[in-house]
Amino acid sequence: MSSKFATESAPEARHGGAWSLTLRMSVFVSVAITAIVLGVSAMMYSELVRQLQDKDEAELRENMRIQRDVLENLAVRHQPPNQWQFEWREYQEAYDDFGWQLLAPDRTVRDASANAPRFASALTPLHAQAAPARVDDTVDGRRRALLVHDLAVDTPGPEAVEVHGPALGPRGTVLRGVLDVSESLQLLEAYRAKLAGVVGLAILLSAAIGFLLTRRGLAPVRAIAAEIGRINAEKLHARIADDAWPAELRALAHNFDTMLARLEQSFDQLTRFSSDIAHEFRSPVNNLVAAASVTLQRARTPLEYQQTLEVVVEEGSRLSRMVASMLFLARADNAEQHVHLEPLALAGEFQKLIEFYEIAAEEQGVTLEARADGHLTADPLLLRRALSNLLANALRYTPRGGTIRLLGESTRDAVVISVSDTGSGIAARHLPHLFDRFYRADAARSSTDSTGLGLAVVRSIAELHGGTVDVASGIGQGSTFTLRFPRTPSTSPSA
Repeated sequence: MSSKFATESAPEARHGGAWSLTLRMSVFVSVAITAIVLGVSAMMYSELVRQLQDKDEAELRENMRIQRDVLENLAVRHQPPNQWQFEWREYQEAYDDFGWQLLAPDRTVRDASANAPRFASALTPLHAQAAPARVDDTVDGRRRALLVHDLAVDTPGPEAVEVHGPALGPRGTVLRGVLDVSESLQLLEAYRAKLAGVVGLAILLSAAIGFLLTRRGLAPVRAIAAEIGRINAEKLHARIADDAWPAELRALAHNFDTMLARLEQSFDQLTRFSSDIAHEFRSPVNNLVAAASVTLQRARTPLEYQQTLEVVVEEGSRLSRMVASMLFLARADNAEQHVHLEPLALAGEFQKLIEFYEIAAEEQGVTLEARADGHLTADPLLLRRALSNLLANALRYTPRGGTIRLLGESTRDAVVISVSDTGSGIAARHLPHLFDRFYRADAARSSTDSTGLGLAVVRSIAELHGGTVDVASGIGQGSTFTLRFPRTPSTSPSA
């Protein structure tokens, strides 16, 4: 059993057709961690981009505001330069990343910073830029990023116009500024490179850690598999349920132990069944061989030959009934017994049974009584067989002067049929096993025309109809066998 389990448990794994559970969970953990790392990295990167953009735009606006103040104070109001204006000029000469142009209303250049030629592509008078705009260009093969912004400036003279809000009038004097933000671009590129390395390392580490943690977490599963692998046909009594297993695996172990218990019970029943078959078949076969051997030892009279043939017929009939019952039970166990349901009147079915057994009952001095109410949906042949087995069993063990009652009644959800007798009864210790195959309560309740399979057949027929059968009995109180069929049949394919 263990070798078969081992060879059938993972056929796909041997051929590479499926991933192991450890590998699957490791991949899931790695994908989850990777998604989290990528999500966090994307958020951090986008936040860094936003902050750098805000910083660059704020720097550009601040530089342009200062430059506008310088122009308005010097060129417009003709005021002498202040100390801060000298410092600003020195700062501009040292800080070469900011440039500007002063554009007349006709968009001609009135003035420009000394480094304006460096930003010619961005400072070319185009459409007015009310908000900082990004311009990409290349200088000496080096990629460069620039921010361009326009700011209205008050100018003297008749061409001056009033500017309201951020919108720039087509005739206003405009200060166009540009800021080289390539340093921020390089910072973002370096950050992306480092971030890619960190994400890659995180993926590798998450894959390794996920594999180790998953393998360690699945160690109880491997332990259970090893325990199961040690179970074979000789160790069906073994159990693997243990409180040491994790909560998720305790249910699995408990269900497996339940399955083992069923297998053990079925195996024991099969073993007993095989032993009972050999025992039950031995008696009639021995009787046949003994009768034939004794008859053949010397010449016999016709009457003696006739008596021998009667023994042969009797034992052969017993073997035939036994084989027929065993075939029926085998078909029921293997879902090969078909049930043909029909609506049946209980009174009519009882009358047929009484008529069939009436002569045998009169010969034994036993009274048959029947009372029925309602209808039943069942297979007529199987129902008659079950009731016949119960009646034959009652006749076999009811003494002269006794009574056998066949009762049927309908309840709200079931149809109940009972067969009771006034025989000697059955001890309580035998009742749980009474429907087992070849089981007999005691030698006194055995007879040569009994196969020991009649009650097992009755139980199989009841279960084929989705019903049940039970027995109530006591020493000196007789026995009552009760069949309970559902009003709406739910047939079971096997017993």
